[in-house]
Amino acid sequence: MAQGEKSWDFERFDTDIQVHPDATFTVRETQVANFRGSFSFLNRDISTGGAAFSDGVTHGRVRVSDIHVYDLDGNPYENWSVESYEGGKTVGIEFSATNEQKGWIIEYRMSGAIIFSTDYDRLYWDAVSLQRDVPIKSSQTTVRLPAGADMEEVRTEFYVNRDYPPGSTEFGRDGDTLWWSATDIPPNTTVTIDVAFPKGLVQVPLPYRSWFGILMVVLSIAVFLALLAGMLILWWKKGRDVGRPELNVVRYEPPEGLKPAMLGLLVNERQSPEDFSATVVDLAIRGKLTIFEEEKGRVFKGKRYGFRRKDPSDSDLLPYERKILNGLFEEGDVVTEDDLKNKFYVHIKDIDKGITREVKARGLFSGDPRKVRLKYTYLMVAVMIPLPILLAWLWSSYDLGYVVVLLPGFLLGGMSVGAVGHYMPSRTHKGSEALSWAMGFKEYMKTAERDEMEFMTPETFQDNLPYAMVLDVTDSWADKFSDIYTAPPDWYEGSYATFSTVYLVGSLDGMSRSVSSTFASSPSSGGGGGFGGGSSGGGFGGGGSSAG
Repeated sequence: MAQGEKSWDFERFDTDIQVHPDATFTVRETQVANFRGSFSFLNRDISTGGAAFSDGVTHGRVRVSDIHVYDLDGNPYENWSVESYEGGKTVGIEFSATNEQKGWIIEYRMSGAIIFSTDYDRLYWDAVSLQRDVPIKSSQTTVRLPAGADMEEVRTEFYVNRDYPPGSTEFGRDGDTLWWSATDIPPNTTVTIDVAFPKGLVQVPLPYRSWFGILMVVLSIAVFLALLAGMLILWWKKGRDVGRPELNVVRYEPPEGLKPAMLGLLVNERQSPEDFSATVVDLAIRGKLTIFEEEKGRVFKGKRYGFRRKDPSDSDLLPYERKILNGLFEEGDVVTEDDLKNKFYVHIKDIDKGITREVKARGLFSGDPRKVRLKYTYLMVAVMIPLPILLAWLWSSYDLGYVVVLLPGFLLGGMSVGAVGHYMPSRTHKGSEALSWAMGFKEYMKTAERDEMEFMTPETFQDNLPYAMVLDVTDSWADKFSDIYTAPPDWYEGSYATFSTVYLVGSLDGMSRSVSSTFASSPSSGGGGGFGGGSSGGGFGGGGSSAG
């Protein structure tokens, strides 16, 4: 051998396998290598990849654990390490060898690699490392089955590479022990043992047994029902309105002291875009601004809405009404919806809080409806995301089998938390009375006959129009006053040939939709074969060996 050149091979590579009743098995590899030249390490890659088979199933991921390294006398070896790679683990053995022979024993435990079939169970294992550039002079593989095995019922196969077979092979039985031997195994080939043994020697892991799966289904349903029942009990105790009248008495005016946006929050338990539009109309009716419309487009014509400030005084306004006016006219006393686009949205959060503050100050809710819903939204997220993610991680990391069936229970339970939590905001006794009043007023605006409105004035119509908007009865209310306007009100300007109540309401409806979109707009921000039909290298195990 020229100076600087070096080579190595395996003198022997023996594998002893003990199958355990829990469907794991211990592999003990005795490796003796001849080193020509200077060497300092050998790596043994233990594969956790799958095998090529069609008859039967495995349970759980293939895993390797309990790795130990000993010298040939069985004493613990000191200089070794383990590193994980995608598809297995690498055992690194350090030593110093120059033109000499070295040996060691690598022991590890495999799980998830027993094949369970209908009539038998099966060990299908590549007995020596497949990915290696050196030959193996001799190898013996020994398999010991759990106690009680009827060896007459055990079937075996031994697969070798047909193109590059070993020099010789042999098979034998010694009592309860099976063994195979091979000589002169070429590089990058392996020998594969296939042992089919009677059912009952090994047990399906607990998390994969059918009764355990049924238990997990029951527990999953129980988790869902427990969360749903818990939320319903909470709703019964905390989510119901206090003192809600069974019948809504017809009322002829809105609840005293409630502006349109406040009434919208009382009824819907949340703010909506219509509340903002109704407040703008209410401010216009009260003389604070003028709403105007103008045509836009030459080919495809449409309407553009705008606002003109009239009365700058705001001492008679509620704080949230001032915020709306200041937000509208932040850049001047005359603005269109184009001027407000991507700008007004910065005021919405404060306006929302202002409306909620006014409603709470009047003692209509037991808590802030938005915060109550948000609390249960957080709880829903906590049930639906962290717990299932943790459960999925534990299932993946520890082969918990049918435990994964608990996931639907948490997901459905989380959905029930969110669904019931939506109804958790509750009104106080005062709030319930105000709601009943509002519903009675809505009924009046919706069902009153035209002849009942004979003595009503345009002022009556327009004063209640913002309330009709938040109660979603604008068309019904307008129908009662279809002939009441002979001229447009002083707070609305438009491009019309003739004016009517129907025209006004239709225009305000268009304004509400258009402006609601404008108010909310914000700038955009800117990834096998079965038993008897296997092959060499088709089993679990294999891996590789390298040295340097």
